Amino acid sequence: MKKYILILMGIVSGLAACNSKSSNIQSFIPGTYVSQAQSEFSIANDTLVITEAKSTDNIYLITRRTGYRRISEGKLQPLQHAVKHWTGTWDTQKQLMQVMQTGHTLIFQPDKNALLNGSSEYVKL
Repeated sequence: MKKYILILMGIVSGLAACNSKSSNIQSFIPGTYVSQAQSEFSIANDTLVITEAKSTDNIYLITRRTGYRRISEGKLQPLQHAVKHWTGTWDTQKQLMQVMQTGHTLIFQPDKNALLNGSSEYVKL
């Protein structure tokens, strides 16, 4: 009997630890994240603003603002802007967010104060 109680206690504490990890990451998610990229063709600054959708646990609203300048014949062109609105679904099992409109996967890294969107790293402000 003691053996079964110990096994049950181990299972419950393991589930609590998994749930706690998910809660910690989920509390980290809302915020503003920035990234900068440069190539021989352009310079870009990217901002993701992530907020919790009202009345839901796992749905997030994502606003992506991009400012970029093309480089043509070695000269910077005028600044251009783009704004996109996405919806993200947090998967508690996989510990990642799926962007519904694009299929992108966002991986949050609280220990690095960052998130990954493909190979692009965004730092949380």
